[in-house]
Amino acid sequence: MNDWHRIFTQNVLVPPHPQRARQPVKESTAFQCVLKWLDGPIIRQGVLEVLSEVECHLRVSFFDVTYRHFFGRTWKTTVQPTKRPPSRIVFNEPLYFHTSLNHPHIVAVVEVVAEGKKRDGTLQTSSCGFGILRIFSNQPNSPTSASQDKRLRLYHGTPRALLHPLLQDPAEQNKHMTLIENCSLQYTLKPHPALEPAFHLLPENLLVSGLQQIPGLLPAHGESGMWPTGRWWPGDPGTAPACGRAQRSGLRAEAAGRCTGA
Repeated sequence: MNDWHRIFTQNVLVPPHPQRARQPVKESTAFQCVLKWLDGPIIRQGVLEVLSEVECHLRVSFFDVTYRHFFGRTWKTTVQPTKRPPSRIVFNEPLYFHTSLNHPHIVAVVEVVAEGKKRDGTLQTSSCGFGILRIFSNQPNSPTSASQDKRLRLYHGTPRALLHPLLQDPAEQNKHMTLIENCSLQYTLKPHPALEPAFHLLPENLLVSGLQQIPGLLPAHGESGMWPTGRWWPGDPGTAPACGRAQRSGLRAEAAGRCTGA
């Protein structure tokens, strides 16, 4: 029972706001986002003085600006070491998701978190800032239509600040938001149609890494966790079994025997 409860709590998804869920259902769109590197002195000097063996990771969560509502499940990158003086921290970690909530107020919030050991040896984490990654936009240069590198501006505080009623959209222009100077996150965001045949294996609004184990799929090749986009399954796409369609999208089926019913 304890194992079941642990697995359940690790995989629970917070649903979108009820008002958002009542809106007409749209076709889900798949995305690939690559979080590349952090530039600038993002970790405060006070943290570096108090903690030892300081490392850094990123946390990503979905947020509905209209209803001030976090949903889905927070995803974390692998932990990366930091250097003194602070310099570029490289992640190069891709994450994937699909969503039907095609609206400019649906965003991804990226938080920078430092962690290190206190003098008594216990682990302590500290939020170093956050950025608002716009997934959908009404502008022609929307991330949904462009895949070039972009810089995400980072702000002081934690993502919980977005819950404050004074932070009206666009939050980036709000007087209560303080920009962290000379700090940014390099990233790319682009549609990933190759993920569509595997929608039945990935819940909507779930952020996943290519390094994660997905039931029904074999891990991606290489250490980066990048899922390829090549067509690996011959024959008519309309007649290929589900796991074959996953292979064709660059996601390999867990066992070839499942394609034949063996």
